[in-house]
Amino acid sequence: MINHESLKDGKQLLLFLLLSCFYSAQKITIDNKSDFPVEVEYSYKKFEIGIHQMKTINEKNGIKNISILYKNEKNLKRNIYVFLNPQESLNINLRKDTIKFKGDKEILHDYVYRGIEADLIFKIAEYQNYYQKNDAKGFIRTSEMSLSNVLSKILRLNNSPLGREDIHYKEIEELAKERWFFTVFVSFNGNQLNNTGKELMPYYFEKYFKKDITTYSCESWYHYDIIRKYSQNMKLLNLKLPKYEIVEHSDDDEVNQHLPTKCQEEYFRGSYNFWVHKKDLVRAEKYKKILTEKFHTKL
Repeated sequence: MINHESLKDGKQLLLFLLLSCFYSAQKITIDNKSDFPVEVEYSYKKFEIGIHQMKTINEKNGIKNISILYKNEKNLKRNIYVFLNPQESLNINLRKDTIKFKGDKEILHDYVYRGIEADLIFKIAEYQNYYQKNDAKGFIRTSEMSLSNVLSKILRLNNSPLGREDIHYKEIEELAKERWFFTVFVSFNGNQLNNTGKELMPYYFEKYFKKDITTYSCESWYHYDIIRKYSQNMKLLNLKLPKYEIVEHSDDDEVNQHLPTKCQEEYFRGSYNFWVHKKDLVRAEKYKKILTEKFHTKL
């Protein structure tokens, strides 16, 4: 005998699940209150928002990063990391060169966008002071405390109902560690390591870098600077790094062979940008050809 009530409940549950899937999308509204248009890019999509206009994005697949180009005389480009779960929403308000957030995790988005960088860069002068004084222990102690403070702040600002179980919480932690790691490395003076540098680099290699070597994709310049510095000094420090196929040969093959493809691309991009800056169009064209033909880079 058919239980009509059970059948009815089953249909309602199915309908609920279908509707949940259908409406399970991030909602991001970009409100351009500035006096010039902006260009927005995310997930290989691009569109323009006019002066004092707004655009709402409903993305079921999830957005991790939004790039905003201010089309004023400065042509400033801002990258915004997004940490929204399905059915969460965020307003991104643009005024002149500033960005403000309103909505789910607004304080956390603001801290990731501007606060982490400020807290970490503030410590570079202190790191350099320890480095110049050959005080490796002071350098390590201060850097570890800096990382701990930033991670503690992220924990306090995380107002997600899911707490540390929020799927994006780990992403924010990793992003903070990545930026922190970069501030540590820019504190070393140039490529020539002093005795302190020779002590510090193996320490950070074993504790932080070694387990993540294969994840360094050079999607950010942070990755490139760190992995290249290790590659340049691997023999000096007696370290082992993976080897990769050389996409395009150069005078730096010995270093570049330890860089993934995307990181090798960054090497040639740096050369291209250098010659563009020097207004040497012949040499710039050479590297442009390498980037577009060998790495399929869009310039």
